[in-house]
Amino acid sequence: MNCINVLKKLVIKSQFYVSFCATLLGIFVLKEQESYQNSLAIILFLTFWNGYIFTVFHKKKDAIFMNLVGFAIIFFLIFKFLNFEFFFKWLIILLLGSLYNANFFKINLREFSLIKTFYVGFVWAMSLVWLPLKHFHLEWFLIIFFFISGITFPFEIRDLERDQFPTLPKVLGVKNTKYLSYVFLIISSVLAVQFLKLHFVIAYIITLIFGIILSYFSSQKRPDWYYSFLLESLSALPFLILILLKYFC
Repeated sequence: MNCINVLKKLVIKSQFYVSFCATLLGIFVLKEQESYQNSLAIILFLTFWNGYIFTVFHKKKDAIFMNLVGFAIIFFLIFKFLNFEFFFKWLIILLLGSLYNANFFKINLREFSLIKTFYVGFVWAMSLVWLPLKHFHLEWFLIIFFFISGITFPFEIRDLERDQFPTLPKVLGVKNTKYLSYVFLIISSVLAVQFLKLHFVIAYIITLIFGIILSYFSSQKRPDWYYSFLLESLSALPFLILILLKYFC
């Protein structure tokens, strides 16, 4: 049991897992666009990891130190393998992410609960599409936005009693919040069918089916791993399924 708690702290609570899953989703996008580079994958991972550490732990000195180390590595990779345009876009992503939950900003977007879930989808789409790709792809941006927003709604259901401000489940109700999740995931799947290559479509549709199932069974009674592991894993699933399809098909 102690080993499980230690593993949970090192992988889940450290924000390593969600950052890893986000990176695999970014690699899925880059592979489909035939734009994959190892340096881009590392930068995406460090950007997400630093962003989540900052969001959750920015009051702690250890977190500040980890952020500085992470930023130093990102700076090196950008100026070694990429260009100033990428660096400028990365700074914008950094600002967008920090606005979500930083006490030293007068605007804390996390407290604007009725838009915070959509904001998370927006930042993920900016980070995984606008940042790494040389040309802006509106189709991919919308696919990621609707996907991430759709799988984030269940977290609002989980936090229904924890949040002290109006949230989507409090305003719309739990059932309608789930319906909204289904609609967003279906929109994302329709866009994927129209614009992605066949193997990528199959991998993505399978993922969205799992997303709808997990959203359907989400409730406040579900254990933490249901959200922090199963729902977070949805971001990694398209790339993992793609590997299986290429290996077996």
